Amino acid sequence: MSRHLIVDGYNLARSGTVLLPGDPAGPEGRGELCSLLSAYARENGLRLTVVFDARGAEAPQRTRQPFKGGTAVFSSRSETADDVIRDLSRNATTGTIVVTSDRGLRGTLPTRDVAILSCEEFADRLSAWQQEEAKGTVGGEDRGGGRKGKKGEGHRKKKGDRKRERFLRKL
Repeated sequence: MSRHLIVDGYNLARSGTVLLPGDPAGPEGRGELCSLLSAYARENGLRLTVVFDARGAEAPQRTRQPFKGGTAVFSSRSETADDVIRDLSRNATTGTIVVTSDRGLRGTLPTRDVAILSCEEFADRLSAWQQEEAKGTVGGEDRGGGRKGKKGEGHRKKKGDRKRERFLRKL
C-alpha cells in the first residue's frame, strides 16, 4: 500500500521556499506546483493530494480536480484548507505525510498516524530531489559508512526523533 502525501498548496506555494514561475494563487502557479509535486510523488511511490483554500469562492461545497499524478481539493466557501486537511488526516492511514507550516493546523493533527513536515523542510527535500534528478542519480542516496563524529549516548537523538527520521528517510 502506498503512503499518502497531503500538501497545503497555498501554504507551500507562498512560503517562498518553492520557486514557481507564475503567481502561486493563479491557475498557472497551481498547475506548476501540482506538476512538480506529482513528479516527486510518483518517483517516491506516494499518493498525492494537494489542498487549496477556496473560502469565499462561489463553490458551496468541496471540489476535486484530478491531475496527472494526484488530486487537487478545493475547500468550500464556508471552510478553510486547514479544515479539509484535518478531515483528510482524521481518516488517514499510518504513514500519511502532511506538508504545512501552519502552526494551528500542526497542533491539531493526529501525530500518531500522521508525520508533519514544515514547508521549509519539504522544500529542502524537493530541492535535493530536483538536483539529484538533474544529475541523473535519483534514488542513489549517499549512505556512506564513514563516521561523522563521536558515537555515544550524548550524541544520540531522542527515540521519537529517530523514529521520525527513519520514517522520513523513505520520503
